[in-house]
Amino acid sequence: MDLFLVRHGVTDWNKEKRYLGHTDRGVLMSELTQLKKLQKELAELSFDHVFTSDLRRCLETLAYLNVPAQVSVDTRIREINFGDWEGKTYNELKDNQIYRDWLNNWENLSIPNGESADTFKARIDTFIQDLLQHPFESTPNEKKLFLIMTHGGVIRYIVSKFVPSIAFWELSVPHGHGIHLTLVKHKGEWACNSLSVVPFQEKEK
Repeated sequence: MDLFLVRHGVTDWNKEKRYLGHTDRGVLMSELTQLKKLQKELAELSFDHVFTSDLRRCLETLAYLNVPAQVSVDTRIREINFGDWEGKTYNELKDNQIYRDWLNNWENLSIPNGESADTFKARIDTFIQDLLQHPFESTPNEKKLFLIMTHGGVIRYIVSKFVPSIAFWELSVPHGHGIHLTLVKHKGEWACNSLSVVPFQEKEK
């Protein structure tokens, strides 16, 4: 199974470095032209299915990319809910002790009126479990190709799940870019045997 995990295009809050989780901001249309290389690369692939977050920034990015495949909208691959910190910047929060503690221990501390790491991970885990199980019931030996249009935090978590050597905060995925994972099933367990960036980065001469 090949998974193309793509991060949505740039929004106004992204440009202003504001926390953006469940708040539904659209992409900046003026920034979409930066996705032409990604658009071209994805057009050369034949996806079995596309899954996308229900938030506007993902739906608008996907519409621009114009991938010819059936699309399913899934709330489970939303970004983490930043609660009281939605729309705020690091500078606005840096003197907040709860925020500072969360930065140092995000997996064990919840965001005020937001989402805990356990809740965030659990909903993505159910999405991944469904993805890994159902497509292979009728075609057990056929390779599948999926595009997942989602958010930075979701991509970080999925990659860290399948590639334990990459910690959650180690991975940085720019807007309009993504990660290509190739998964293989061995003795009933799925594992990653290949990871590359999307779109493909040509080496500088």
